[in-house]
Amino acid sequence: MDRKDEGGVRKMRQIPFLTQAEIRALQDQEVQSDKVQKRTPEQIEAIYSSGQNILVSASAGSGKTFVMVQRIIDQIMRGVRIEQLFISTFTVKAASELKERLEKELSKALKETNDEELKQHLAQQLADIPNADIGTMDSFTQKVLNKYGYLLELAPNFRILQSASEQLLLQNEVFEQVFEDFYQSDQAALFKKLVKNFTGQRKDLLGFREQVYKIYSFLQSTSSPIEWLEKDFLKGYEFADFQEEKAQLLAQTKEALFDLEDFFSYHLVHEAKEFPKARYLENVQRVLDDLASLQGHSSEEAYLTALNNIVEISRASNGKALTNSGRKEELKEIINAYNEKRKEKIQVLRDLADQFYRFEFQMTYHEEAKEILLVLQQFMKLFVTSYLNRKKEENAFEFADISHFAIQILEECSDVRQFYRNKYHEVMVDEYQDTNHTQERMLELLSNGGNRFMVGDIKQSIYRFRQADPQIFNEKFKLYQSDSQQGKLIVLKENFRSHFEVLEATNDVFKRLMDEEVGEIDYNETHYLVAGNLDKKEPNPLYQTEFLIYDGTLETDNEENDKDVSSVSAGEVALVIKEIIRLHNEENVQFEDITLLTASRTRNDMILAEFAKYGIPVVSDGGEDNYLQSVEVMVMLDTLRTINNPLNDYALVALLKSPMFNFTEDELARLALQKKVTEANYVVHQENLYEKLKNALNGYGQYPELITPPLLKKIQQFQETLQAWREYAKTNSLYDLLWKIYQDRFYYDYVGALPNGAGRQANLYALTLRANDYEKMSFKGLSRFIGMIDKILETQNDLASVVSAAPKHAVRLMTVHKSKGLEFKYVFLLNMDKVFNRKDSSSALILSRQNGVGIKYVADVAVDVADKLAPNHVRLSINTLPYEQNEREIHLASISEQMRLLYVAMTRAERKLYLVGKGHQNSLEKKSFPTPVKGHLAASIRQSMTSFQDWMWALHVVFEKDNLAFSTHFVTDSDLTDEKIGQLKLKDAVIEEDLIDNRQSEDIRRALDILENVDRLNTKYQAAIHLPSVRTPSQIKKFYEPIMDTDGVEIMEKRNPTIVGKASFELPNFAKKAPVTGAQIGSAVHELMQRIPLDQAPTIAILRKVLKQVQAEESVKKKIDLQKIASFFGTELGQLLLKHTDRVYREAPFAMLKQDPASGQYFVVRGILDGYLLLTDRIILFDYKTDRYTNPSELVERYQAQLALYAEALSRSYSIEKVEKYLVLLGGAQLQVVKVE
Repeated sequence: MDRKDEGGVRKMRQIPFLTQAEIRALQDQEVQSDKVQKRTPEQIEAIYSSGQNILVSASAGSGKTFVMVQRIIDQIMRGVRIEQLFISTFTVKAASELKERLEKELSKALKETNDEELKQHLAQQLADIPNADIGTMDSFTQKVLNKYGYLLELAPNFRILQSASEQLLLQNEVFEQVFEDFYQSDQAALFKKLVKNFTGQRKDLLGFREQVYKIYSFLQSTSSPIEWLEKDFLKGYEFADFQEEKAQLLAQTKEALFDLEDFFSYHLVHEAKEFPKARYLENVQRVLDDLASLQGHSSEEAYLTALNNIVEISRASNGKALTNSGRKEELKEIINAYNEKRKEKIQVLRDLADQFYRFEFQMTYHEEAKEILLVLQQFMKLFVTSYLNRKKEENAFEFADISHFAIQILEECSDVRQFYRNKYHEVMVDEYQDTNHTQERMLELLSNGGNRFMVGDIKQSIYRFRQADPQIFNEKFKLYQSDSQQGKLIVLKENFRSHFEVLEATNDVFKRLMDEEVGEIDYNETHYLVAGNLDKKEPNPLYQTEFLIYDGTLETDNEENDKDVSSVSAGEVALVIKEIIRLHNEENVQFEDITLLTASRTRNDMILAEFAKYGIPVVSDGGEDNYLQSVEVMVMLDTLRTINNPLNDYALVALLKSPMFNFTEDELARLALQKKVTEANYVVHQENLYEKLKNALNGYGQYPELITPPLLKKIQQFQETLQAWREYAKTNSLYDLLWKIYQDRFYYDYVGALPNGAGRQANLYALTLRANDYEKMSFKGLSRFIGMIDKILETQNDLASVVSAAPKHAVRLMTVHKSKGLEFKYVFLLNMDKVFNRKDSSSALILSRQNGVGIKYVADVAVDVADKLAPNHVRLSINTLPYEQNEREIHLASISEQMRLLYVAMTRAERKLYLVGKGHQNSLEKKSFPTPVKGHLAASIRQSMTSFQDWMWALHVVFEKDNLAFSTHFVTDSDLTDEKIGQLKLKDAVIEEDLIDNRQSEDIRRALDILENVDRLNTKYQAAIHLPSVRTPSQIKKFYEPIMDTDGVEIMEKRNPTIVGKASFELPNFAKKAPVTGAQIGSAVHELMQRIPLDQAPTIAILRKVLKQVQAEESVKKKIDLQKIASFFGTELGQLLLKHTDRVYREAPFAMLKQDPASGQYFVVRGILDGYLLLTDRIILFDYKTDRYTNPSELVERYQAQLALYAEALSRSYSIEKVEKYLVLLGGAQLQVVKVE
């Protein structure tokens, strides 16, 4: 009988899957084979095993994608159709990469087989790949909803609420409505108490609303929000076990008291005799007397009394009652060791006494806290349902809603559930460690209980902030490990990515850092990374991991002091630049092989600027770079704020100071003094800056003499522009308004001329698109748009970063999260000393999946007061018991997540890893650490540390004798001088003689050269050609000065810019050698001057060598007088350059906004300075000229305006008033250096 499926497509016969014995035979066969890169036994097992649930724990670089692809191909080769596979990936990008690999492998298999039936089958599967269920869980749930949404009465044309801003506006609307309902209800009194509990000193609802949204986003990651609210939300309060908590405290107290007794007894017997009459020993004896009365079976009260007595004694004498104040030098070690240990042990007792004190309050106010939480539970239920209904009205849903609907359909409709279970031969999931509970429920519903294939690595679970729960993976790992009937566990630990040194360093760190107690898994032999690549197994000391700590004073100005965005210190950046220059110059490492990683969003403008200074190309890979906070977008937002309300002083000042209007501090100060004065010389009410600006315009200001005519003109122009924009804003869209601003003031062109110009323009473009999207929603108007942007900036939830075309050969800069799944030859992990984010463990409310909610309860506590008028109630914030339990749980979970983040960062490196932090050697070396426990850093230390650097330093100190696989060095400012950092070696140009064998005639080659040069110039100056608003200094010179031909002869009257020369339409004559022009000589001389090394006075021999590298015709090079150039370095200016080589900048590009004096029009000036010397008090600017002349004053007059432009650009950039200008004249009989006034 013919095998056909329901659709009538001919089906291939099924080939049976391999048995366990056949898999073992295949593993042996692979070991015996002579393949260069063999598959590991574990990989083979993961590819061919079947018949039960399989969990593959795949360490970094162990080839998990390879395994997945091979497994899918094997199943297809056995007759499984691609539509019978459900494959869930973490990102859309991962899904498309997987599809590409499958297409490649299937095409290969198709070419290799001669079996007609298999050929037909494979061709069909290739054609079906685009429609296969390979993608994110979100995209699959949307498919389910489109198909079966009618079962829940949902229209199939729903849209996704992807914009955080639109979500926020809808949420606020629903929040206000639900708030109003509760405020008017019969529970109003309790509700007010609840709201007040979260508002603190503030008079607004922000605190309460923040908590409601936090609970809401947590609920969205559960598989059934309402069910979790009903069953688990109050679990911590309903099942609070105070007896158990008290018993634990008591047990800790007993242990700490007996520990102290042992310590003091030992001290009295062995060490005290050295200090016969010391006062502190009496107090030690008193403590021991208190402790002597305690027995193991003493009552609870006895222990508490002893605890309080000892804490009391320790606080006497300003807390020094038990301190050994001995001064004898020879006993210093004993004294210090005793004091350190005593301090530590007494602190434990003090903490316990505090906990007992708090415990009483926790018990007293437990029920009161529960009372308001019952109201919160009801509020949340109503909020969740009302918000969902509101979204149904809009027919717009969040991804989580769609998942919830899909779960509801599969749970309630057994036919639909059965359809999917029958359809899928296997349910596969990649990155399983980052699954949340909603996704896990979907996977359960789609599988038949024994056909799941899960791949992941718990050590790379770094998405807790997106509600991913690594315990889902961990529970299966432990279950399958202990009982193989439940499922098969396969561990891939051979790493094919990294060199031996990277793996050794990673193992050395994590086997001492990560265990069940702190880290959620025990990093043991099961998890150790093993080198799988033969070429990378050989040790190479060059690749040893380096832990570099910057100990110096180079800091970064971090005015914003933004808690969410950290800054890397300038010293760390210099240290990295030094190493990159070394790698590039000495080991010939390409820039694209180097990546800088940061653990969290980092302000990267300073990194980009420093790298640019050394000529190292760097491209920032989003994530850490919030485009709304880039300078150019901030300027535009302030422009919009001013258009919306000119009385907003902050925005107005920002706009006036911006490059669009360029008001100086002095001009703003003059404006600020223009208060309005009445006839009685009486100053009216406090005025805004804009009002003062109008006073200045109308001459009503208090000090009109301060407003000079040029300033008045500037103010008039500003006011006209602003009024025009305000008028335009009334009748046009935001999108058009933004483009009008960009074009009116050439701001778009201006930012394009700055470093990373393309990226900056992309940011501005993105802002216009954001405005356009906003107006497509049901919201309109400038002020609402500004309000929305302000909210986004406040809540930090807009991490959209804009991708512009990045240079290919550049160092990459990205967050660790962005780097996951990628690999780079050299990795620098920056900012190792950045403190972990503790936001979630310090808020007023903490949620736990198991324990429910925990809050800080603000209680009204009665107090006895002698003064009748004093308040007899205080508001006291109490960490309720569930809050403390949740805090401990969350703290451990977040520390474990940070460990995994460090693991991901370290395992990105293929060859070499650098860990870079900052700290002072003397203070780090003073730190002492407890002895290790079972080969790990003590758990208390691992928990309490607050940065990667703390862990690395503790490992370095505690396990010094173990000879760890990373070296630790301090780098000081003396290692980071300009000389020691060095400069990049430029690649030598191809030398002309190498082209001798080219079989083209000289003339054709020259013609091609000319055409290529034209093309290169057209490309290079495209912006200047197409934008009349962008000028170069030479163009300006042509407009405002006599126009010269290339040999410097005056050919036109002053200020008469008509057409220069006539266009010639004659064909070039390639047979005739063109004469060498002045322009060619000029270009060659400029290139030569740029290339001359300044480490010593250049000799003729050096100059000849450099001249060979200059890209110019031999005939041009012959015209260059090297003697004249060498004599330049004998002049005063030449000597200065040689003396301060580290401060010389050559061929420096610049951009500046200027105003045409004749038309009043603004334009952007771009140009390239031949060179300047940057001193502390002045700048020396120099320009080479090869024009012929008879008298130097001709050239001075000719180039005066051009040099003035250059000087103005430098003065503005560095805020240095004094700029000395020199012309280096090379066109006369002798070299001359002329100062231009």
